[in-house]
This record gives sequence, C-alpha cells and structure tokens, in this order.
Amino acid sequence: MEFVSYRKYKTKEETLFLKDLLISNQIEYYVEDISPAFDITFTGGTELEDKFVIKIKASDFKKVDELLGEIARQNSELLDKNHYLFDFSDDELFEILENYNEWSEADYQSARKILAERGEKISNQKLQELKDIKNAKLRKPEKGHKVWLIFGYISAILGGWLGIFIGYYHFNFKKTIPTGEKIYVFDVKTRKTGLRIFYTGIISFPIWIFLWIFDFI
Repeated sequence: MEFVSYRKYKTKEETLFLKDLLISNQIEYYVEDISPAFDITFTGGTELEDKFVIKIKASDFKKVDELLGEIARQNSELLDKNHYLFDFSDDELFEILENYNEWSEADYQSARKILAERGEKISNQKLQELKDIKNAKLRKPEKGHKVWLIFGYISAILGGWLGIFIGYYHFNFKKTIPTGEKIYVFDVKTRKTGLRIFYTGIISFPIWIFLWIFDFI
C-alpha cells in the first residue's frame, strides 16, 4: 500500500515526537526530505518552508489521528490560562473546529475545551459532522484558471515543454485530504482540457524539432 503525506515539519527535530509515537504503536512510516535542492537564498524560499514530511499508509490515518487526539486531550486539561486561544471569541474557536485540518491537534482540542468551559459543549457526533462537512469541501474539485489553460495551449502548439507540463499538471495533479484519500485537484472538464494540452505538446514538440533540424524554420 502506498505511503501518503501525513504531517510536514520545518526541522528534523520536530519530527521526533511523531516518529516515536508511530514506532511505539508499531505503525509503518518513513520520513522524506522535501527541502529545496539549492540554498534558499538563491531559490527565493524561506526558513519557514516545510522541509520534512512523515508519510504513513492511508489506512493508518484514523488510528494516528486518534492517538494524537488522546494526547492533545490530556494536555488540554493542563491548559495554561495565558494560552493565546483564550483571547479568541466563541466564533473564532468554532472556526478552528470547522477547519480542523488547518490547525494542530493541540489547538483543536484546546478550542473544544475552552468552548466547553464557556458553556458551549460540543458532542463527538457534532465534531464528526463538522469534519465530514470540511472533508466534503476538500473533495470538491477545482476549475482550472482559463489564463493558464490558454497559455498551456499556446505553449503546447509552439512545441514548448511548458505546455506539456501545464497539461499534465491539470490532468494528473492530486492532493491528499485529512482522511488519507488522494484525489484529483481539478474537475473533469479541466482534466480533459489538460489532457488535450498534454497530447498537443507531445505531438507538436517533435514536429518543431524536425523543422528546426532540417532548417525549415
């Protein structure tokens, strides 16, 4: 079974906690270095970019989520009253629960605890409903940007590799959602357009090479 990205980190040291948790629970994983091949001062990157990713099997996502959730719940019982989430309004805390994939498990559990202390106790069923709604939104495919698709067509017709890349990207690019599912980013119409751009580039590229070699251009 394929390993899928689960968490990204900026330093190798930050991966240690999750690695230890996975090892102690006999969950298979591996760490991939995704840092830029060149120095960030030359690539325009920043030190805030993620450089390591821990990958696990999609079938283990739920189990690891539960393990991290239990640890976060235990830690939330000792939440310092000076924690920054105490400055959040109820609506802002609820937004954390709605957008659970954009926050750490610790912040997610802390937001739930603070809301409960304010009289807004949220059941496990309601939390699951919020997750289901968010996951449904994440599964919804995107429409490709017309400017990029037009540019892709032009580049493909002119025999450019960029057109081939743009076509392949719109046809085949996938993303991983919090459930571990890998899904296509773009809708069917965009993917079909991307495939046409890709094949246009594949066909036109050797033609332009032929014309160039035999001095027709």
